[in-house]
Amino acid sequence: MREHPCEQHSPGHHTDACLTGPCGYCGTSLHTIASGECRSCLRIVCEACDAGYHPDLGPICHPCTQSGTGGGPDPASPPDGQELHRLCVFEVALNCGHLVTLARTGWYPVSVACCNRLGGTILHGVYMPYTSHVDLVNLRSERYEHRPKGTPSDPDRVTDRRPRTDEPYQSPYPGGDAHSGRYPARVGATWNLDGSVPPTAPH
Repeated sequence: MREHPCEQHSPGHHTDACLTGPCGYCGTSLHTIASGECRSCLRIVCEACDAGYHPDLGPICHPCTQSGTGGGPDPASPPDGQELHRLCVFEVALNCGHLVTLARTGWYPVSVACCNRLGGTILHGVYMPYTSHVDLVNLRSERYEHRPKGTPSDPDRVTDRRPRTDEPYQSPYPGGDAHSGRYPARVGATWNLDGSVPPTAPH
């Protein structure tokens, strides 16, 4: 399953091998049947493996539906030498003004490396943008896998980014929750910590 073409590229950048190759689960050729990207595992699957389309969330495949609704591994009794990993897809509203779809191993995030809109730092010629804080979060899918003990968590993957459409909100109480809506509350400058300059990208 790890060798499927959908695992060989960055999320959301499917190639012809993904779109016309085998289904991500049953192996059926996608040349002549309808297919779509599962919102949980992010593989292209055939309509026979599609467990239903939600107009706001998109399709989800049968295996991910089963593992997200009690048909997956038993958390109380992992096999010897194995541990349980929770694989989730979230939709999060960030204080940089973006709404992103995030695939991560684990539970709700508190910050997301999204963009450089809030500024960042330069140290030893390396630019690091500040992460964005999460204002609102919605769980889109959840599934579980047993993996060998000590297996590192997969890095967070932003699979979609778009402007937020809600309006900014400032709490009337000091220290109360606030969010910037579509427009960030601030646009940050880059702080240079040692006078170095990041290398310019080739054109």
